[in-house]
Amino acid sequence: MKTPHTAVTLKDIAEKSGVSITTASRILNKRESGIPIREETRQRVLSAAAELGYRPNLLARGLRGSHSSLIGVIARDISDPFHIKVLRGVNEATAQRGYRLFLGHVDYRPDEAAAFGSMFEQWHADGIIVIGDIEGDEAAIAALMAQHRYVVGATDRVGRRQFPGVYVDNVVGVRLALDHLWGLGHRRIICVSYPQIEDGALRAAVYRQYMGERGLGDQARVWLTSQELEASYRLGREILAGFEAAERPTAILAASDAIAIGLLQAAFQAGVKVPEQVSMVGFDNLDITPFTIPPLTTVSQSGLEMGRIAANLLFDMIEREQHSAEVEDVILRPTLIVRQSTAGPPGRGT
Repeated sequence: MKTPHTAVTLKDIAEKSGVSITTASRILNKRESGIPIREETRQRVLSAAAELGYRPNLLARGLRGSHSSLIGVIARDISDPFHIKVLRGVNEATAQRGYRLFLGHVDYRPDEAAAFGSMFEQWHADGIIVIGDIEGDEAAIAALMAQHRYVVGATDRVGRRQFPGVYVDNVVGVRLALDHLWGLGHRRIICVSYPQIEDGALRAAVYRQYMGERGLGDQARVWLTSQELEASYRLGREILAGFEAAERPTAILAASDAIAIGLLQAAFQAGVKVPEQVSMVGFDNLDITPFTIPPLTTVSQSGLEMGRIAANLLFDMIEREQHSAEVEDVILRPTLIVRQSTAGPPGRGT
């Protein structure tokens, strides 16, 4: 039960009245759309609001047309090292442009994203940055768009969504990594990816296409894991122990640096030398990758720059009063950082 000092949110009203947060927001904020709302539904929402003691943020409404200089940041996973880099970039740009930010961690839960969107509306945030896409989050995104005019996404995308985003060209990144391995002479290349987020699936698909283009489609193999270090370590032990010496892959493309680091530890524990027996390439260029043993070759997608660009894109939208449909996505070109985890396949040399 809400205490007298706890603000009632749109999520509370939506749950009590049995409607979506988007519908509750439309009714309470008197926003019309092309989809009519039945009078019975309208009354049910208004009754729930009255019963719970909902008080709309009148200050926020009064500020529409001016700015509060506050933005909300909704992070899918604050423990993700790459997301931390993006957040650092957002924070730098926020300070430079004279804004302040509130951070909400949703831990892959779309309902929490909607709840934070409602909370940030109560705090009259000027706009929202969403770091990391969330599987099955379309309803949450619709709720955010109903509550906030200015929303920008950062990282983990594969294409245009309901609001503009800043993300890397995954196709170019994977091909850079594979061109590097292919140029070294590798043909027995496998891919280790993650299924939870669309960019992981895309990176695996590009790998399959690349191998197929070179007549090795029947040898393409994708292993799936999560981005948890322990999970990728366990899978790495399975991969490196499950092949006869003649069939063992000579190179592994990891769809993220977190996966690659788990695989490096698995190779160490299995007595498999990197890169003498197997080469490894990651994706992200985390701060730790120059200090792994050996230092990791990886695809850089410039997390700091991505965060800065996303924040400045949002601030420009706010200050110019641009609608999402008027703003194009920013797709960054990745670069390959070659370190000591890659070399020619066994028997060929470098």
